[in-house]
Amino acid sequence: MKKRNHYKFTKKKHSKRGMLACALAAASIFALVYMALLSFWQKGNGSVYLGSAGILALAVALTAFIQAVKSIREDDTFRGIPIASIILSVLAAGAWIAVYTAGFVL
Repeated sequence: MKKRNHYKFTKKKHSKRGMLACALAAASIFALVYMALLSFWQKGNGSVYLGSAGILALAVALTAFIQAVKSIREDDTFRGIPIASIILSVLAAGAWIAVYTAGFVL
């Protein structure tokens, strides 16, 4: 039987760009939840500032996606955080696009 407690030493590190992308994507998702709650509290009568902050949050989600793709191409870095940030940023951008599409259609 093979022992499973082998150690592997590597020079890989966590990508700072990937961590930034993950933080930006999480901020965009937090902004989505917060602005949706604000909109419900105001019964759909949100101000122009609420909509422009939403557009800014969409831009942040797209920036997070771009940074995550760049970080996944870096050499000698772990891929876990950049992959998580790609997933989070796609979810955030998709949710923002769905909100704006529903706003124009309805």
